[in-house]
Amino acid sequence: MSKKKLIAGVATVAVLAGGSAAVAATTTERKAEEQAFLADAAKRLGVSSEQLTSALTAAQDARLAAAVKAGTLTQEQADAIKARRAADGTLLGIGRGGPGGHRGGGGPALFADAAKALGITEDALETQLRDGKTLAQIAQAEGKTLADVTAAVKQAAVARLDADLKAKRITQAQHDEAVDRLDEHIERLGDGKFRGDRGAGPRSDVTPTPTP
Repeated sequence: MSKKKLIAGVATVAVLAGGSAAVAATTTERKAEEQAFLADAAKRLGVSSEQLTSALTAAQDARLAAAVKAGTLTQEQADAIKARRAADGTLLGIGRGGPGGHRGGGGPALFADAAKALGITEDALETQLRDGKTLAQIAQAEGKTLADVTAAVKQAAVARLDADLKAKRITQAQHDEAVDRLDEHIERLGDGKFRGDRGAGPRSDVTPTPTP
């Protein structure tokens, strides 16, 4: 594989990783892991880490610009990815939680919506879920039904997506895809596998993944 093709491939990974907002590791840990990765990749390419980083940054910027031009990313979203890159000093997003920019990774908003619908705090909800209770059981204890809670969660999520669309923070296609996936992820709030994982389900602050 040529150096150009390898760098282009890694740049695609960088764009995908840049879209993730949830951070699983500390900035220091991510910087250290990324530096080790880039040093190894640079050695294999026969270039310096600085040269590889510069090439990847330029390639990522080019792909972001292409995504904006294609309408799969808004300019605001592209700028946000660049801002996060500059803020934490990393490029590839190594150590970030969630699958890159997929509109799916991480669901703190849905979790907060569920707690609000139940009339309890997020900490109280998380504690009960970790203790083994299902969302349906918690809802019943609060004098509500699971259907009431999930309906409220969906209404709040759709309202945020509508607001994002109106403000042009997301495209119509991104809005529609996120809405289509809501039922799937909201269902996870009520199944027995959900145990206070605030990373489950889609975020309402959708960050799209630029297509290669």
